[in-house]
Amino acid sequence: MATTKKSPAKKVAAKVPAKAQVIQPIYQQSRIDWRSLYLYAVCLITLMVCLFSLVSLIRSGVNVAYPDPAYVDPYATAPKVDSAVIAAQVKDQNQRQAVKSMIDAVTTLIIAGPLYVYHWRLARK
Repeated sequence: MATTKKSPAKKVAAKVPAKAQVIQPIYQQSRIDWRSLYLYAVCLITLMVCLFSLVSLIRSGVNVAYPDPAYVDPYATAPKVDSAVIAAQVKDQNQRQAVKSMIDAVTTLIIAGPLYVYHWRLARK
C-alpha cells in the first residue's frame, strides 16, 4: 500500500479589517470636491436656462407665424370703431411682442450657451 502524505493544513486567518482601515476609505470617499460640485452645478443651471430659452424661442416663433386672434367686444358701449382696424392693431401688437420675446430668448442663449460650454470643459478636465 502506498502511503500518501497529507499536506499540512493551512491556517486560514479570518480577515477582520482593522478599524483604521475601515474608517479611512469611508472618510476619503465622503470628502466633497467643492470645485467639481460648483462646476457641475453651474453646468446644470446654464443647461436648464438654455433649454427654457429654446422653448421660449420656439413658442415665440409660433406666435409670430400664428398670432392670437383679436377679440372685439360687440357689446362695448364705447364709440364704435371699425373692428377690422382694432383686429389689425391687436395682431400687430401680438407679433411685435413675439419678436421681442424671440430677441430675449436668443440673447439668453447667447449668454448662457458659452457659459455652459466653458464650465463643462473645466469640469471634464
